[in-house]
Amino acid sequence: MGDLRGRTFESRAGVTAFLAGVWLIAAPPVLHFSASQHAFRPYWWSMGLAVVVMLLGMVRAMAPLDVPLAQPVTIALALWLVIVALSAGDGGIWAVWLNQLVVSALIALSAGLALLINARR
Repeated sequence: MGDLRGRTFESRAGVTAFLAGVWLIAAPPVLHFSASQHAFRPYWWSMGLAVVVMLLGMVRAMAPLDVPLAQPVTIALALWLVIVALSAGDGGIWAVWLNQLVVSALIALSAGLALLINARR
């Protein structure tokens, strides 16, 4: 039963990471940044990392607990997203910047909780 609970929580954390990655990709157009190449430049790193978070979240959702390094890698990617958000002060929109910080914290929190619950088993 404990294994089922761990798998369920890990799977939910993976779905959360996947949806957060989708939102990170969709956020700049939804939050109305201009369509020029120059305006898109500050978000290249975050969108690339969001794709990796989405793929890793999909793996975690489909095969929870089968890839033991998925949780620490997801936490590291979320922290990297925070660093990218804090270092991108070159013309980014504050709403997108704040959104990236909040979503990165959500990804790190869900992966950290999944790691903590699976470590307690």
